Amino acid sequence: PVGTLVKDESSTFLGKPIIWKIADINHEGYPENSVTLITEKCIAMRSFDAVESSNSNSDRKSYGNDKYSVSNIRQWLNSDAGAGQWYSSQHSADQSPNSTTYVTCNIYSDDAGFLNSFSSGFKNAIMSTTLTVALNTKTEGGGSETVTDKVFLASNTEVGSTNENSIVEGVKFPIFSDNASKIAYCTTEAIEDSDYSSDPSSDTTAWQWWLRTPYASVSYGPRLLSTSGSLSYTYAKNGYIGVRPLCNIPSSTIISEKPDEDGYYRLLF
Repeated sequence: PVGTLVKDESSTFLGKPIIWKIADINHEGYPENSVTLITEKCIAMRSFDAVESSNSNSDRKSYGNDKYSVSNIRQWLNSDAGAGQWYSSQHSADQSPNSTTYVTCNIYSDDAGFLNSFSSGFKNAIMSTTLTVALNTKTEGGGSETVTDKVFLASNTEVGSTNENSIVEGVKFPIFSDNASKIAYCTTEAIEDSDYSSDPSSDTTAWQWWLRTPYASVSYGPRLLSTSGSLSYTYAKNGYIGVRPLCNIPSSTIISEKPDEDGYYRLLF
């Protein structure tokens, strides 16, 4: 049922199996006969997009780009490339997150793509999902665009927050009923991996996490959920914000009959 925790022992990040929560089953607007998974916790702290020093927009030149379709985080989440191989320029002013000149902390240009340590069974099972993403009114003229991804971030609408600039970005997930249900934490591995000067003190410390939605009034500020679960935003370059990805797999995927000793059902690809 929705809310169940599952894992594939052979699909890891930072050396440990990723724990997923079932966010919905046959979610409206998503692929038919699919189960939507969201990581139980933030699996890393990363910038949304690097500062673009050659961008003609002065804010993106200073703070990064809030357009999800060309963001560093989207490219990294959907890559299974080896270490240092996931990034390629998405537009003429694009910048890799390869220096603290461009991101505040947690440089990840030399990392492998997020999918690199997934099992072939899990990678083959992930379904392509078409997503609606709002656009800011500052440089993009408002409205929305669509992207089709294997792995993605949630939107304002999907977590039950206010529709950005009245753009409906999907349908709310049933696991998000109030602000308390939106509060997230980081894995121990994410905290140990981070070089931020004020990391969460433990994996039970509430932490902020990225959404794919931009704050419509600016060109540099993706939305996020704060430590209280309320909607906020910050500079795209800020590398200390949590990353809590989602994906869809077929509802025919087999799981173990019983949970393991830690309470997780095993995905059997």
